[in-house]
Amino acid sequence: MDWQEYEEAVARMYEQAEGLGEIRRNVFFPDRVSGEPRQIDVALVIEAKGHEILVIVDAKFRKEKLDVKDIEGVLALADAVGANKSIVVAANGWTRPAELKARFVGLDLVLLDVESALDLMVEDKWELCPGCERDCIVLEFTGALILSGLYAVVLAGQCRECRLGWVWCWDCGVHLHVPVGTEQCCACDHAWRVAKEGVFVRPENGADEIRLEGCLVEPEAAASSAQLDLPGTHLGMDDDGDQ
Repeated sequence: MDWQEYEEAVARMYEQAEGLGEIRRNVFFPDRVSGEPRQIDVALVIEAKGHEILVIVDAKFRKEKLDVKDIEGVLALADAVGANKSIVVAANGWTRPAELKARFVGLDLVLLDVESALDLMVEDKWELCPGCERDCIVLEFTGALILSGLYAVVLAGQCRECRLGWVWCWDCGVHLHVPVGTEQCCACDHAWRVAKEGVFVRPENGADEIRLEGCLVEPEAAASSAQLDLPGTHLGMDDDGDQ
């Protein structure tokens, strides 16, 4: 996830809330002194008794916690555009002095961590990547293959950023996190290999390697393998495979 996606997630979070007034994304308001346009990540415009109330929301996609200077920067922006209230949404929290400063001036601090932001942005998100912890693993294959003459139900995907592979072999119940350029075996002895371009499996009987993609097996593997599409892959299961 990058800062642009994070800003988009913040906007979606407020758009999903009801009764907040008009939501405007990535808008510009004139500076009250210089007249120059000032960029606002998300603006909430609320009509109340014939008056328009402007609330600015500033998204902070930082690895480190916000400090007092960050709070003061948003306060200066709010003053420049004549905002009635300010909100800061942060990915990794804030320091105690920053919290005290925000509380004193009436600025709201909201925590939206990376995983929660990805939930808002990525439809097929499976889990936060344990490798880079900066993005998520997207479910790219759901279905069943014939491996060693038997149907094997498989869920698999890769991290959008570091391409770490994730495999869930339902036959043996093993979950694997496989870094790019490496190979691991599940309890069925099938060998799962991960490359930047995808996840591959070599059956334990030594048959040709198969690439997993979407709900399809690559054409070159179709002669030696069969695949059965299983609808309804999001079964509400936890990490142990229990419903």
